Amino acid sequence: MKDESSMKDKISKNSHTDSIKDQEIESIKEISPQILEELKKLHGNKAGLLTIKGPIIGEKFFLSKSSLSIGRSSESDILLDDITVSRNHAIIEKKESVFAIRDLESLNGTYLNGIIAGQSDLENGDRIQIGKYVFLFFISE
Repeated sequence: MKDESSMKDKISKNSHTDSIKDQEIESIKEISPQILEELKKLHGNKAGLLTIKGPIIGEKFFLSKSSLSIGRSSESDILLDDITVSRNHAIIEKKESVFAIRDLESLNGTYLNGIIAGQSDLENGDRIQIGKYVFLFFISE
């Protein structure tokens, strides 16, 4: 009887799956003064992404053309080597003086300031998370 009761408990536990909680995107509260000083040194009207979390911290990507593709594909303008990043994950586009990010139906999503984004306009200081990478969007004046 004891074995039968133990077996029923195991079956009961295995028949119910634990729900997966939505993971909160880690919000970076502060940016180091060193990074802010580096951005202040940029001259001219430049826009881009600065990596603030991930294996390539400190790397800058300038938006020098009308669109910038982000993904795991070797053809991406920004190649992110992370299994949670889709091959063609997201794109940043410039239309007139407005920059916007658009998720390309990636599996794990693109987050803007901790909120999942389908398509959103970007503002100076926005944080973009794609996989384990977090970027700071900047526009220098």
